[in-house]
Amino acid sequence: MRFGKHYPSLLVTTTIALFVALPIIAGQQDGEKSDPLLNKIRQNKSELEILREEISSQQEQIVSLDQQAVQMRRSSGDILRDIELSRELLGGLDERERLLATQSEELTGDLDVSIRDFEVRRQALAKSLRSMYLRQQSPGLDMILMSSSFSEFTARLKWESILVRLGAGMMQKTRQEGERIRSEQRVLAVGMAEIALGREEAGLERSRLEMLEAEQIEALRNLENEKKGIKNRMLDLSLNEQRLSYILDDLGQQRTERAAQQQASAGALTAQAGKLEWPVSGSVIRGFGRSVHPRFKTVTLNNGLNIAASLGAPVAAVAEGKVEFADDLPGFGQCVILDHGQGYYTLYAYLDRVFVTSGSEIARGQVIAEVGRPLGGEQPQLYFEVRHGRTPLDPADWLQAR
Repeated sequence: MRFGKHYPSLLVTTTIALFVALPIIAGQQDGEKSDPLLNKIRQNKSELEILREEISSQQEQIVSLDQQAVQMRRSSGDILRDIELSRELLGGLDERERLLATQSEELTGDLDVSIRDFEVRRQALAKSLRSMYLRQQSPGLDMILMSSSFSEFTARLKWESILVRLGAGMMQKTRQEGERIRSEQRVLAVGMAEIALGREEAGLERSRLEMLEAEQIEALRNLENEKKGIKNRMLDLSLNEQRLSYILDDLGQQRTERAAQQQASAGALTAQAGKLEWPVSGSVIRGFGRSVHPRFKTVTLNNGLNIAASLGAPVAAVAEGKVEFADDLPGFGQCVILDHGQGYYTLYAYLDRVFVTSGSEIARGQVIAEVGRPLGGEQPQLYFEVRHGRTPLDPADWLQAR
């Protein structure tokens, strides 16, 4: 092996890479952090929790909307009662207006009669006064001539005076009756004006209440539409929740089945110790454990086998498993690590071309890469390891004897 003056640093790099990369990957697998199914399950569980929280939030919104609808219906009932009261008030005003109008008509008729009586009495009184005036111009002559005795004359004079006073009293009474009727008409006019004002105010109030009722009906309609939308959203969320639950069940089943397969694979790998096919045809140029470098005479620790092979020779998986790592690994060039379950791994390094990707399921004997060269321009070879967790195992105990 031609490490030259860079051999110590290359060895350190190789040793660190081998002891660090594999345990980390193994630890991740053992801790289930790199398990795609587990990650998917966790992701779906998180989405399921979010959906359930959203469903709960939507349910709370529906409860709130129902409460608002109840309040609005109560308020709407109050408004309807107010409208009914306004209608009753308007009906009462109509009846009062009708009664006042009837009373006004009666008073107007009475006033007309009083005015006519007043005029008749006024004319009669005026006539009597004129006669008296004329008689006063010839005092007692007519009355004396018309009277048969002095006592009759006195009686006539007294009776005529009484008639004058009665006529004046009737005129006064008629005048007072007319004033009373006019006063009542003014009161009726005020009442009619108040009725008109009350009717206008009641109409405005009823219009306002009807507008409020229309607004409440519209608000209730909007609430019902919003609640309907929320219920549709809840239905979608419930369907998504059910779908995620099915997915989680499927993923859990897949994980269980994969664990069983891995256990079976691990059992099969353990059972095949000493019977595994070699990953590549070739001779071992460096074995497992401590070895002495032929040129530098330095003692190094090798955790696997270095198998000489022609450049581009096919490299096959020694057992079925899953690709845990397929990339460049410092000190090893292109490298593939297969997971065989229960912490068992095989490592293939110094590769030229790699035909698999991380996460792929690999069958026993499947070609996964081609032989390449290690750093330093050494001969083409494959570096092969078997590990259980962090512990390197001697590949000779697993591969068929030659």
